[in-house]
Amino acid sequence: MSILRWLTGITSFGSHNRKWWTRGFTLAELIVVITIIGILSSIGVNVYKHFIDSARNTRAVAEIRMYEKEIMNFLNDTETLPDAFVELGLGITLDPWKNSYQYINFDSPGAEDNRRTKGAKGKGKGKGKGLEKDSPLNSDYDLYSMGKDGMSEPALTDDVSKDDIIRADDGGYTGLASGY
Repeated sequence: MSILRWLTGITSFGSHNRKWWTRGFTLAELIVVITIIGILSSIGVNVYKHFIDSARNTRAVAEIRMYEKEIMNFLNDTETLPDAFVELGLGITLDPWKNSYQYINFDSPGAEDNRRTKGAKGKGKGKGKGLEKDSPLNSDYDLYSMGKDGMSEPALTDDVSKDDIIRADDGGYTGLASGY
């Protein structure tokens, strides 16, 4: 019987209370709901950012593999590697972060100064990518994206190089530098 009274709004004194759906929320209830919405939103934003980063990394890996095939086609046709990326005739090649892909042909004049090596403390022969000093990632050419931050250092162990998307082991590995 008390449920019927509650639904109809009739009290024991015969007066009508406001309907249950017309009552307001307390300040504490509003604060709890807003806090829950804020927490869920921040989790959602972080998941979304991670998804976007993962998708861009995957796209960069796929593009590097595609460019690697174009370079191999060029090599088969001309019996030499292109001195510059533009020789492939692909137009402007930007990574998912709107930075140019980096290509270094080791046979080109002056390439030794830019070779990516495995410099343990960022040392080595210039801008070469790698883990140990003077231990190059590739024997033929380097092809990589500077990653999300748009910066790169010679050593893969350097913090700014960890987000780079690299080609290593003469094409045996293509992916994040931090995963190599």
